[in-house]
Amino acid sequence: MIASYDPILVFASVLVAVMASFTGLKLLAGLRHVDASRKKLQLGKAAVALGGGIWSMHFIAMLAVSLPVPIVYDALLTLGSVLIAILITGLGLSLMHVGERTSGKTALAGTLIGLGITSMHYVGMQAIKGNCVAQYAPPGFIVPVAIAILFSICALHLAYRNRTLGQLALGSVLLGVTISGMHYSAMAFTSFVRVEAQFPVLKPMLPDTYLALIVAVAAFLVCGVFLLTALPMAGPDKAAGDADVADATAAGPAAGEVASLVAEADADRPATPAPAANDEGERVRVPYEQNNRVYFLDAARIRAIKAEGHYTRILDGEDSLFCPWSISRLEEHLDGLPFMRTHRSFLLNIAHAEAFQRQRDKAYVIVSGPAETAVPVSRSHLGDVRRSLGM
Repeated sequence: MIASYDPILVFASVLVAVMASFTGLKLLAGLRHVDASRKKLQLGKAAVALGGGIWSMHFIAMLAVSLPVPIVYDALLTLGSVLIAILITGLGLSLMHVGERTSGKTALAGTLIGLGITSMHYVGMQAIKGNCVAQYAPPGFIVPVAIAILFSICALHLAYRNRTLGQLALGSVLLGVTISGMHYSAMAFTSFVRVEAQFPVLKPMLPDTYLALIVAVAAFLVCGVFLLTALPMAGPDKAAGDADVADATAAGPAAGEVASLVAEADADRPATPAPAANDEGERVRVPYEQNNRVYFLDAARIRAIKAEGHYTRILDGEDSLFCPWSISRLEEHLDGLPFMRTHRSFLLNIAHAEAFQRQRDKAYVIVSGPAETAVPVSRSHLGDVRRSLGM
């Protein structure tokens, strides 16, 4: 029998796969900095988002197929395919957050996710009931499995190589295309043959297009809710930041040793202004993590701060240092010092401003240091920045 495809539903299936991939990977950003219970919760949500998204993509893609005979889906096998997708992909994602992350572990995790995608597909195909049977050519197993495994490994490598939003988006698009590519390459080697035995198929209550739309909207809603839970909130982040620093300090060396480590870390840095102090005369420092240790950088040394999800990057003119606090937590901590928002994702130390630059409709503050940095200025903060610079 000749099968045709609805191009709109095909496109919708790819979008669902990309959205689910982004949600699953985004939920796992910065997971090594949270406690065990939160880590398990995030892993569970990521597995549901990615595994459920894989199944949603498959189901929408199958509804996009038009055959000359009516078909229905066995409920038990359909449920089984969902659980397979969630469990196996969840196991693959968990592997990326257990112990040291290596190339071998990334390959193993990608292999598990690839096998989860293909297993879900073929179990889901067995759920088809009607006056036809699906037949598979031998390449229909080899090619899709190879696509799923190889590209899943590449997607994980992209997403985890550098946990920026751009890298995460690239990894998500690649993984979403991988899920879709596996499905449609498998379907290219699949044929449907009419059988004589009559299988009673009731007329569906909803047309396939409407059912596919409901599944797609449901998938986007679930992903949207999960993504909202991944947004940084001032209260929880403040507590989490305090807990991270307290735990790391308790597990690390004693107070005297910490002081020597800080001195050792700062020894090679160039001379900077006097130590920053708040209104009570207390020295203001910011924690950052490096080589499994928590160091404390004097606020006066900081040129700018860049938000990265729940966490931040501290730019000191030479390096980009990981800080476990959110940008809202740091803004509160640095209140009273010459720090100001220039952008929703940037805090600038005005004391280190070296130049102001306009490029068409964009504006930047250039901060001093061996590694010159251009800090973006959004339109909503442009007036405040210009006044602070005496312009």
